[in-house]
Amino acid sequence: MEKQIINQDQADRIWGWEWHTGGKSKLLGLHAKNLLGDSKCLQSLTLDELAQALYVGYEVEEQFKVGDFVVYAHDGTVWEVVKKKTGGNTHHDIIGCKGKFKHSVHRDHIRHATPTEIAGEEKSRMDKKINEIWIGLSDYERNGLYKKLECGDFR
Repeated sequence: MEKQIINQDQADRIWGWEWHTGGKSKLLGLHAKNLLGDSKCLQSLTLDELAQALYVGYEVEEQFKVGDFVVYAHDGTVWEVVKKKTGGNTHHDIIGCKGKFKHSVHRDHIRHATPTEIAGEEKSRMDKKINEIWIGLSDYERNGLYKKLECGDFR
């Protein structure tokens, strides 16, 4: 039997309830009798899902935060999350990305970027900024900058 996939809020509540109530069976009993009170995140799990999480184990699904770099699986583009909220559909995150409009993205279609992918994206952004600066210079300024860079004179 595989581990149950749950979100971070559910994992935190399970840990809190197990510690507070004194055990897995007590937590399952409360869930079965709908006595979990304000734990809506746990109430969203079926009794079977909660039992599987408690007795087989669970994995916490990947969370994306503002500032994270993510890779969109369909085309391999790297996005930086600048805004996030969970949509009405529990399998979608609404993320706003630099240089992009808001997307509704299925969680299975994005993943955290690797350090190499992040470095590539940051280099690409830096190259774009340098090109914008270079284009904004006059021929005289470009020539002077080129000579300074060529000679290593940065004073």
